[in-house]
Amino acid sequence: MSKERIVAVSSVLQRIKVILTETFDFSRVWIQGEISNLTKHRSGHYYFSLKDEKGEMNCVMFSSYVRHLDFSLEEGMSVQVQASVNVYEPRGSLQLYVRNIRQDGLGALYLEYQKRYKKLKEAGYFSEDHKKTKPEWFDHIAIITAKEGAALQDALKTIQRRWPMLKIDLYPSYVQGNLAPKSLINAIQKADQKQYDALLIIRGGGSFEDLFCFNDEELVQTLYNCKTYTVSGVGHEVDTTLCDLVCDHRAVTPTAAAQWVTPDQIEISQKIRASQKQIESRIHTILHHQMSQLKYIQNHPYLKDPLSWVYEKKMRLDYAQETLEHSRYRLQQNKVQLLKIDHELFQQIRRFFHLRAIDISQKNNQLTQTILMVQERRKQQFAQTMLLLDACSPLKILERGYSVALKGEKPIHDIKELEINDPIKVIVEKGSFDALVISKEEKTWLKNN
Repeated sequence: MSKERIVAVSSVLQRIKVILTETFDFSRVWIQGEISNLTKHRSGHYYFSLKDEKGEMNCVMFSSYVRHLDFSLEEGMSVQVQASVNVYEPRGSLQLYVRNIRQDGLGALYLEYQKRYKKLKEAGYFSEDHKKTKPEWFDHIAIITAKEGAALQDALKTIQRRWPMLKIDLYPSYVQGNLAPKSLINAIQKADQKQYDALLIIRGGGSFEDLFCFNDEELVQTLYNCKTYTVSGVGHEVDTTLCDLVCDHRAVTPTAAAQWVTPDQIEISQKIRASQKQIESRIHTILHHQMSQLKYIQNHPYLKDPLSWVYEKKMRLDYAQETLEHSRYRLQQNKVQLLKIDHELFQQIRRFFHLRAIDISQKNNQLTQTILMVQERRKQQFAQTMLLLDACSPLKILERGYSVALKGEKPIHDIKELEINDPIKVIVEKGSFDALVISKEEKTWLKNN
């Protein structure tokens, strides 16, 4: 009988690892498949699955290789990778250590997603104008998700912690697989008839394929036609479904969706206490003011002795009546005096206008006489001036036999202004004639000669 050999699991894994690394050389091989379950770790490493119709392998691409990628790796992409095959001993899993990735087109599901997205967007299903405004307060909501799912527990814990008074109705539904779209639609339509403050459609994280049921066209149309405010909390922050885009609000996780519809009870409690203190302070101020007014009224002398107030008012009334009678008497006297003054003033004005009329008539006669004398004097002065002007007139000089010689339009004053053969014009009493200078003689005439 042969002796049995016992080995540890880790020894088996190490042996498999050695055989794989020494036997299979993939350095010149490009492995083709579709990206699934992509996780971009904060360290810079990428973790994902590479699959086709018949198989799937876990992959890791370390940050030192990620830096050299010239495109953004996305869920559903069809790619080709260069990698080494290895065994991850702690889990006993076979995985590829990817060194390089190149695009090989998009996977069928991703292409279908893009097709539906474009069609629904052009039809206006994702329009911000159609989305409803967030209600001011949530009192009663409906949650649509898997009955046993972790997403429901996360949402309920969040609501219990933040606002346990919120009323919740659960509408169980499939959230994965071929039956999920119809199940989700039925749950949404039932809940939409109950007039809730909000409908929460939630599901935990998963692969692109797992979440693809939330990209159903009929589901999008159902959510678009909802009368109730809708909140989507499907997957993680990196996951975006058509359900997220059509809902009135998209939360990045189920927990975020629960937070969106619940106020923080601690914060609300603090605000209530602050408001309570403000109200108490305001009430105290008002009471203090009212008490002061009450004391003032209570101590008012008229309230202590109301008759004294009546007597005082009666005395004031008597004084006012006496003042009124005195004013009436003075008014009557003033009226009589004004009538007398009015009569005297009328007589004075009448006498004044009579005297003024006489004075004006006299002055008018005097002015008429003065004007006639001035006119006569002016006529005499004008006649003398006309005689003088007539005596100095050039025409009188011409009548005495003198003439005026012109060169051009100017009178000739000096013999030096003329040259032999210059044409000149001579004006006499009865007319004028043209002449020609044939000789000239310069003579000096003595003044006063």
